[in-house]
Amino acid sequence: MQNVDKRQFGPILVVDDEKFFQDLMANILTEEGYQVQIAGSGEDALKACSEGEFQVVLMDLVLPDIMGTEVLARVRERDPEVAVIMVTAYASMESAIESLKAGAYDYIKKPIVKEDLLYSVERALERQQLAKRNQQLVHQLQARIEEMRTMSREKEEVFRILDEGLLIMEDSGRIFDLNPKAVELLSNSDAPLAGTDFYATQFPMPEGFIAAVKAGAGQPLRSLLTLPGKAGQNRLIELVGLSMVRETGPSRLLLGFRDLTGIRDLEKNREEFLAIVSHDLRTPLTSMKGFVEVLLGGDYDSPEKLREYLGILDSEADRMIGLINDLLDLGRLESGKMALHMEAVQLDELAAYAVRSMEGLAARKGVSLTFSGQGPGTLEVLADRRRLLQVFVNLLSNAIQFTPEGSEVETVVRREDGSVLVEVLDDGPGVPPGEREIIFEKYYQAERVSSGRGKGSGLGLAIVRKIVDLHGGSIRLEGRDGRHGSSFIFVMDARDRGDI
Repeated sequence: MQNVDKRQFGPILVVDDEKFFQDLMANILTEEGYQVQIAGSGEDALKACSEGEFQVVLMDLVLPDIMGTEVLARVRERDPEVAVIMVTAYASMESAIESLKAGAYDYIKKPIVKEDLLYSVERALERQQLAKRNQQLVHQLQARIEEMRTMSREKEEVFRILDEGLLIMEDSGRIFDLNPKAVELLSNSDAPLAGTDFYATQFPMPEGFIAAVKAGAGQPLRSLLTLPGKAGQNRLIELVGLSMVRETGPSRLLLGFRDLTGIRDLEKNREEFLAIVSHDLRTPLTSMKGFVEVLLGGDYDSPEKLREYLGILDSEADRMIGLINDLLDLGRLESGKMALHMEAVQLDELAAYAVRSMEGLAARKGVSLTFSGQGPGTLEVLADRRRLLQVFVNLLSNAIQFTPEGSEVETVVRREDGSVLVEVLDDGPGVPPGEREIIFEKYYQAERVSSGRGKGSGLGLAIVRKIVDLHGGSIRLEGRDGRHGSSFIFVMDARDRGDI
């Protein structure tokens, strides 16, 4: 303590009603470099303690107004860390015990001995230093514990929401911990798996995999395996194993289970998509190239032939543009980036316009178009006019494509309760009941070119369903009672003009 700047501890409060002892203790402490403040009564001491901070208080046991033990208790109640040293001329075992019971740090008697006073004060300050350091360590420990708790909660949350299954297994095969994805993969029941034997789950672990992981010296080991899925479709699982060496106790194994089924299906769809698009683009390009070569070679004998060839080139270019537009529209729909510009739309008027716009295509195919509505003002919906027109055009062109020459395609718009219902009916070969839902899937038509379903990218009906879904409607395909053909029906909520 001799080399320490004693001013860092703040003032020491001397409480005594006799000036002689006030001056004596103040002088001894001041000479040693301490700051000193004096109170002559219990009330003065309590007031001083309420207005300032003291680490050490030298308290006379007998004061004129309040007993020193009572002042001690009230001071300690306010600041439990303060060190109070009792001082009295009436030293006795009983008074010492009473002071210590009241919370005094030490007890010295009068007459004051300088060495005893300084020794007691220094010990009290050392205790204060240790208490302060201990308090800092406690705060640091509490902060560290809270940090670890936060990290643990975050780990548990990540562990819980992770899309991959994770399992920690002890060397004996006992499951130490696992996340919900791993539970889903390993068990069909709600029974807890933590604490049970991993091998009792009968998971088809590749032969020798666990032994190879243990011998891997902390290097991850991977393997692929196929599991039967709940819907009859096999699941492709990537298994990752890692041996985790611990400082104490046996090592543990970390097993990761990653379901690659979706990635595999995505890759398959990507390959199918590339094959379909390349086929659909290659066909018109090949045709266009052939006619361009004919035109460049001058191999035509009349202006009529030239117009015919140019017409074919124009048609094939339109076909390519249509495919590209379908791909762009489908991409925007699936990514949620297609914005709708909603307005009041008379659905029967829009349907009639769409039918008129398709008359040229129907005439070239030898197909007649008919339309029936319910009259103005009753079939209003809230919709994006341009996107609903796209729905009508796709449904009508699909119906015309599959309707034989000499037959007709009907379009009917009517109101049913609070909805507006649209039917597009064709006289084509129809669709088997088991395929009426998947016909709205991407590439359906293109995959059935060889079976006579016709040419196309197979994107039109997928786009139709997504646009109808965006409008809060529904679409379905039904057969026609007692005859060939198909009926595409989509339904939207009706909106009275006063509600728009």
